[in-house]
Amino acid sequence: MRNGILICMLLLLTACQQPAIYVYTQALTELEKQQLTIRLQQQPLPYQFIQLPIPKEFAAATLLTSEDKLLTAETEQLAGIMQAMGYQPQIHYVSAANHHYSNGNIGFYLRGEQIELGFDVPEQMRTTGCVEDRYNGLKVKFVDNFVEFTLVNGARAQLGWQRYENYLVINYRDTSQSYTHSSPLVATPFGEKPSDTFRYNAHIEGPQWLNCSLQVVYMD
Repeated sequence: MRNGILICMLLLLTACQQPAIYVYTQALTELEKQQLTIRLQQQPLPYQFIQLPIPKEFAAATLLTSEDKLLTAETEQLAGIMQAMGYQPQIHYVSAANHHYSNGNIGFYLRGEQIELGFDVPEQMRTTGCVEDRYNGLKVKFVDNFVEFTLVNGARAQLGWQRYENYLVINYRDTSQSYTHSSPLVATPFGEKPSDTFRYNAHIEGPQWLNCSLQVVYMD
């Protein structure tokens, strides 16, 4: 009888347990770890860091959902966290690499493997295509691991930048902006000229001068 009561209590505890996020990280910088923790604290589900390696089969940013209970809004919010940190998440709705989730639990995998891009970041660029016009034309200078924006009032803001996957990522406090590189021809008074253009990928809350693309046009 006592064993029966014990089993019933365990079943009740399992039924009442709130879905959770199991967070696997690998090779993240200290800044990224801080940013990730802050963002996880801002979403509704409890989370737990798991000190195990990420399966090689998983992409750098992977979400693995529960097969029997899909939490769509929560999964989209977690994907947004990955995107804000400069990653492109892949979502698996079935078990993968012997990792299986149920009862609404979600696996969150983020690997900070830095990959050399097929282009160099120019030392000097300017902002363009800004959400707010007044931020167009700001000087942007890249030196080592820092990028310096000369703001509208003449002040200079120095931020950290990194390469992740196929993206340039600029970090500002607890947020990040990612950029996709291209080399379009740009119309100028002297005809079309080649450029290096880094188009911003998301509209972040601020600062607004990070909601700008970065560009240098080569005038021969």
